Amino acid sequence: MSQAGLGFFGRLLLFTREDVQDAVRDRQAHVLVGMFALLGAGLAYAAGRTARRTSAQVDIELVSQLLAPVTLLIPLVALGVVAPALVEKRSTGSLTVLLGLPFSRQTVVLGTLLGRSIVIAMSALAALLVAAPIALVMGVSIDGTLFAGSLLAFFVLTITFTAIAVAISVVTKTSTRASFAAFSAYVVFVFQLWTVLPQILLYVVSGFTLPETSPPWVDFVVALNPMTAFTNFAGGLVPAFETIPFHAVPDNPAVYEQPLFAFVILLGWIVGPLCFGYLRFRKTDL
Repeated sequence: MSQAGLGFFGRLLLFTREDVQDAVRDRQAHVLVGMFALLGAGLAYAAGRTARRTSAQVDIELVSQLLAPVTLLIPLVALGVVAPALVEKRSTGSLTVLLGLPFSRQTVVLGTLLGRSIVIAMSALAALLVAAPIALVMGVSIDGTLFAGSLLAFFVLTITFTAIAVAISVVTKTSTRASFAAFSAYVVFVFQLWTVLPQILLYVVSGFTLPETSPPWVDFVVALNPMTAFTNFAGGLVPAFETIPFHAVPDNPAVYEQPLFAFVILLGWIVGPLCFGYLRFRKTDL
């Protein structure tokens, strides 16, 4: 069947497959899989050395050793790799060629999201799959429930930051701007500079003085950070995520810090930037 005869989902599937194949042809997928695999192997080996030194006095579990490094790396890879993707296609003219085929701009945006999410998610999976046999050989335990839960959590994290990166890619006109925006987003979200924003706003609305106690809306704004929402969500799914250093899950979480509400926030970070980016991209003259 020709591309013209395919429905929307058929064209979306076709574009997604082509995007994944582009990542493979460009060796991007190879580099990402290799990077995550080396990370998993290194952490599994280090955990094994620790397990042997403790002589079984302390139970060392593999996945809990991987959570923080992989959680840190996924947003970095998603923003760094995906943000320039459509910008580069625009500068080389390949995007114009794609849109000359029966691919709409909506298909391009969604297909890029799905294709790059698959590549990054498979790379993160490689870290766990490579680490597992090394851990077993070196006496490190593997919790099956934690393993499965972490895979789901990592997939949600991948889609969230890939969506943000795709939005950056469709609203910027040069690779330099896209890379700068991606780096800024990483610093603000991952290194928790987001928490400074409500404090600044509170300082302004309070007459340029900070009150002794912060109103509840400050904590609510802090919870809107995608990394904070991810920790709140993943901590409910897999308790071991509560130990990662990006955000401390509160002992008595408010409603907006509950896992279900945190998942809704993550959905907002997926849908919101994509819709905004698509609306800008639809009006852009290529």
